Amino acid sequence: MKQKNKKLPINQVKNIFSNKNIFKSYLLVEKEFALAQGELNIIPKKASIEISKKCNIKYFNIKSIEKDTKKSNAPIASLVKFISKICSKDTQKYIHFGATTHNIMHGGLTLLLRNSHIQSMYRLSDCLKNLSLLSKKFSNANMIARTNGQHAMPITFGFKISEWSEIILRFEQRYYEIEKRLFILIFGGAVGAMHSFKKKGKKLYYNLSKKLNLKTIDVPTRVIVDNIAEYLLLCSHLGSALENIGKELSFYMREEIDEIAENYNKNIIGSSSMPHKLNPKNVYTFISKAREMKSYSINGLGMMDIQNEGDLGSQYFQLNVIKEISSKLNILLEEFCNLLKNLKIKPNKMKQNLEISNNLGHSENITMFITPIIGKQKAYKLINTISKNVKIKNINFEDLILKDKNLKKIISKKEIKKLISSNSNIGNSLKVSNKVSKITLKRAIKLYSRIKKIDQVLIL
Repeated sequence: MKQKNKKLPINQVKNIFSNKNIFKSYLLVEKEFALAQGELNIIPKKASIEISKKCNIKYFNIKSIEKDTKKSNAPIASLVKFISKICSKDTQKYIHFGATTHNIMHGGLTLLLRNSHIQSMYRLSDCLKNLSLLSKKFSNANMIARTNGQHAMPITFGFKISEWSEIILRFEQRYYEIEKRLFILIFGGAVGAMHSFKKKGKKLYYNLSKKLNLKTIDVPTRVIVDNIAEYLLLCSHLGSALENIGKELSFYMREEIDEIAENYNKNIIGSSSMPHKLNPKNVYTFISKAREMKSYSINGLGMMDIQNEGDLGSQYFQLNVIKEISSKLNILLEEFCNLLKNLKIKPNKMKQNLEISNNLGHSENITMFITPIIGKQKAYKLINTISKNVKIKNINFEDLILKDKNLKKIISKKEIKKLISSNSNIGNSLKVSNKVSKITLKRAIKLYSRIKKIDQVLIL
């Protein structure tokens, strides 16, 4: 039965791939498979209805199934045995009729993965909302941009947030695009060629996919794992991007920078040996988890290692990796969202740091203004010489500009003051941050709405 989904608390999300839900997903696939077969008269309708009614988790003891699975090392064979025990004798022979273990396991895995994906997209939407709020709130907070670790030019913190927003928005688009390749039904019998279903195989495949709300492909064979590999690589890619954002945040939290801090509660303890030292906690926890997510790239590549028309090693590897990454992705996005919500932004400190370099961040602005008058090379050489003197003598850039005899001839005092104003020399920072803030919020709302409408099929 198809059900509209909702955002779940993170502790429930962690349990999506619990043993109970795994077997529940297998039962659902077996149920819909039997019904689809009954509708096509592949098996008697009476048998299909009985199987569908018995494929309900309430009739089974999960611990008993787990115990039997340890003995058989064949989870679906064990499950079929337990289904048979509660079905009539006439119906027993039609359970799992023509299917193979991979058909059921992959179908169940895909349903659970979709549930997990839905939850992670809810959290990605929350992250986008928080980025949008930060970008809007601090659109006017002037700060120094840095290249190669050195002071470059003035921007706003809102623009800085917009950089991160742009990155995350691109990932949101990637996750949307992968859905049509990821949530497919692999159900072609033992080797993908529908041997057991003969002429009705294709129709059975389409009917079952419709019941499970999964897409179909032309060759539903077990070697189709590139989509799972792509998903793992995408998650790894996101982990790398989030790690970089985390490292950026930690940079601004350094005492000599001190432009951002974490909002601590009064009971937080820093160093165990240095009473004065209060370490950023959340950001480094976040960085470590993002780095772990990044490491799944090797698993993404390893996913493609499959022998002939399928092998158990690949099948179990697939299940284990997806179980791990699905939970960790949700936790990572949850922590990113919480990190953004609990940042303490320090505009005054940003302004103070902006002024450390004695207004040298405006050198390009002056250079560009005088270039049409004296040419680029002369302009650059002149401002470069003045800039060097600013550093040597620790004198304000504006003061030296105003005193320079060559510049007095081509630029007025009023023009200099305007060009060296941080409010006028932020490029498109304000415009970009306001625009991206609106786009980000709009996309966040759209994502939330879209995900909410997806039929989960599986009830958790």
